[in-house]
Amino acid sequence: MKITDLPYNLFLGIKESENSEYILQLDDSPKYLNHLETVHASALFSLAEATSGTFLISAFSDSSLIDNVVPVVRKVDVKYKKPSKGIVLSKATFNNIDSNEIILKLDQKGRVILDIKVELFTEDGINVFESIFTWFVQKIVKEK
Repeated sequence: MKITDLPYNLFLGIKESENSEYILQLDDSPKYLNHLETVHASALFSLAEATSGTFLISAFSDSSLIDNVVPVVRKVDVKYKKPSKGIVLSKATFNNIDSNEIILKLDQKGRVILDIKVELFTEDGINVFESIFTWFVQKIVKEK
């Protein structure tokens, strides 16, 4: 599954970053602007949420695990750091956990709660947004 193919993300125009240092991006468009002519907070949040999902999926791209779990966002902490204009780019990392530990916990308990740190940047590299997305991931119990 590609997060950018979800109807809401297609509607917003969230796409894979053209810059290999980043994950996703919003292009420079007046449709994202607020009353201050900066990128609207909800557009930034949507890009960050899509980035966290894309990062989570990519962490398991070498295994069939992603097809056997249900991930849902449980909590989000957000800090809007600076107004943003133009193209917005995203990065993500696991916060205090790695993919091996996630797989171990899923094997042992069938579920895991994990944090993904997402940061958004302007094309000039200015950090405009930081967040921690807490995901609840549970294995799918398949009937035999």
